[in-house]
This record gives sequence, C-alpha cells and structure tokens, in this order.
Amino acid sequence: MVIFNLYVICCVLLLTILAMNVSRVRMTEKIGNGDGGSKTLRAAIRSHGNALEFVIPFALLVLALDLGDTDKGLVAFLAFNFILVRIAHAWSMIGLLFKLRQVTAAVTYLLMVLGCGVLARQLIG
Repeated sequence: MVIFNLYVICCVLLLTILAMNVSRVRMTEKIGNGDGGSKTLRAAIRSHGNALEFVIPFALLVLALDLGDTDKGLVAFLAFNFILVRIAHAWSMIGLLFKLRQVTAAVTYLLMVLGCGVLARQLIG
C-alpha cells in the first residue's frame, strides 16, 4: 500500500496546484464563472479537468496492482512515471505546447494499457 499512498499524495498535490492555478487566473482576470472567453482560463480549467479524468481511473489500477501480487518495482515504475507524465501534460496544456501535449497523452495511454495488461495477466493466471 505504500506505493498507492505515495501515488495518492502526489496526485492530490498535483490536482491542488492545478485547482489553485484556476483560482489564480480567475482572480487575475476577474472571471467568477465559466471561462469568460479567456483562452488562459479555459486552458487552466481543462488542465485541471483533464488531470482528474486520468488520475482517478489510474489510481484504481495502481491500487489493484499494489494489493495484488505485482512486483512492487513495476507498480512504482507505472505509478511514478504516470505522475511525471501527467505533470508534463498539465504543463503542456497550460502553456499551449501542442507537440508535448500529444506525446504526454500517448505515454499516458501507453501506461494505462500496460497497467491493465499486467492486471489482466494476473487474473488469467
């Protein structure tokens, strides 16, 4: 459970930082609701939302792997590389760095599919 707990700590911190960025941009641009047509605020909102969309399902995968017979080194590799990739992805969304966004999205999908494959292999035997 140590790997899962560390994953949760890192992801909650990431999500908190992204939420604080949304609040910062809202205050700077004086926009209370929605995105007010601001490209900067829209990017901050989507960066936070996108992180939530991927962090939660991957948390379930990390938990299942961490509780199972999976090699802890592999679980740590998947979990912490996922976190690094999601940090880079959030940065690419906020900074409007499209190529980096594409690469980090692809690596996110790869890690998710790899994790599912490891879990499926354990279930099959």
